Amino acid sequence: MDLLDRYLGAVAALLPAGQREDIAAELRDVLMSRIEDREAQLGRPLQKRELEDVFRDFGHPLAVAGRYGPQRALIGVELYPFWIFAVKVALAIAAFVALIPAVIGVVTQGGDMGGVIGHALNAFIPSALTLIGLITVVGAMVERGWIKAGDFGQWKVSDLPRVSAKKAWFPPKTRFEALFEVVFMTLFALWWAGLLHWPDGRDLLRLDGDLQVALAPVLTQLHLPILLLAIGQALSGLIVVVRPAWIAPRAVAEIVLSLAGIALAAALWRAMPLVTFSGPASAAHGVETLQRTVDQVFEICALVAAALCAGKILIEGWRLARLGARKA
Repeated sequence: MDLLDRYLGAVAALLPAGQREDIAAELRDVLMSRIEDREAQLGRPLQKRELEDVFRDFGHPLAVAGRYGPQRALIGVELYPFWIFAVKVALAIAAFVALIPAVIGVVTQGGDMGGVIGHALNAFIPSALTLIGLITVVGAMVERGWIKAGDFGQWKVSDLPRVSAKKAWFPPKTRFEALFEVVFMTLFALWWAGLLHWPDGRDLLRLDGDLQVALAPVLTQLHLPILLLAIGQALSGLIVVVRPAWIAPRAVAEIVLSLAGIALAAALWRAMPLVTFSGPASAAHGVETLQRTVDQVFEICALVAAALCAGKILIEGWRLARLGARKA
């Protein structure tokens, strides 16, 4: 058949020379079987258009040769879920790094929202593309064996979390959520320790005119406890990422950290206002409004944080009780 020979010739031209004849012979048998089956269904030889349909359904010569030829995919099927997971985390990191300075700038400077969004996009797009590019390059190197995965493939079923068929009232965090928590708290801890500076970070608290801002002394006094709490929360999230089956250690860590969070929220509440604004007498009304707004924001944040910590204590305590009852 002229069409079959032309099709196999196009495929063979894209294959390695040493395997060309064997693969072409194998493909010929497969295609002949399909043609014969189709002819048996119709009760007559296939016409040219019908043969074209058989070859089109089988695949373009480039695609068929790709199934048998050397590896051409940057990220293979097995590695793709890990690659897309890493891309999601990278996008979350890039969004966090781009948005937080912009939000702080709006709160402290009252900047134009359009300019803030533009600045955030200008910071997000190059950061996201750079991180995705690096992840893709590393993934391609792992795919080709240039970077050894080591013991990464030696996972055990006993390390996986228990998943009930019933819908849980309080489902545990997914690895993606936990990894985002790890990244977020690590970045916060580095910034709080003075080891990380946001873009244009020195300008975030530089206000217009003679308006001055002062931080409450309690923030300096509680500098180390806040840092330790952030590190502890990052380590707690790391448990879910590395050992999701460790339900009890994670629950205990969350309860301890939540108790510390409630104590911290209470200390900050008693020390309100955390930020004090002052300015010229001509702007007294505006300064008073700004002070009242910022105070209310911090008060709401403290109450919400304390409520979330209390809820987390109840949930993790309930989870520990269920785990104990299951083992009993």
